[in-house]
Amino acid sequence: MRENKLFVQFRELRSQTISFAESVHPDIVDIVPEGFKNSIRWNLGHILVAWDHGIFPKINESRRIPMQYHRMFPKGSRPDDWEEKPPSFQEIMDRMRLQVDEIIKASEGKMDDLISKPFLRVKYLRGMFKFHITEEQHHLDCMVRIKEAIGVVGVPAQN
Repeated sequence: MRENKLFVQFRELRSQTISFAESVHPDIVDIVPEGFKNSIRWNLGHILVAWDHGIFPKINESRRIPMQYHRMFPKGSRPDDWEEKPPSFQEIMDRMRLQVDEIIKASEGKMDDLISKPFLRVKYLRGMFKFHITEEQHHLDCMVRIKEAIGVVGVPAQN
């Protein structure tokens, strides 16, 4: 798969993720419905952390997302465990928008490069993109299910 095709996939998926998040009323972003471990805010933060951790250190660059995110949104974490106030929903959304260009700019021309440390069985940056595109889609699907489980009865539509 050509580099540009992966970048287009990433941009399109992130656009879908952002559109979904913008459709969610702010009153429900922190609700963890029965049968779920995390909220919509947690999933968005986790997407940011996963891409940040999964790309920049693998190409020997510094992470772009503040350490607060890496403490609050890693795999296996839960909002119930938070000991500090999470970033605002608006801040998370702003970072969701900015991250795409940061990652693409840092990754251009490097898709066939070996990553600094293999991840699972992934050895090349191209594989990291494929992995994280799949992961973001999984978390988008999860957020859709969370929103459906919460329902929007009694929550006014966002203008």
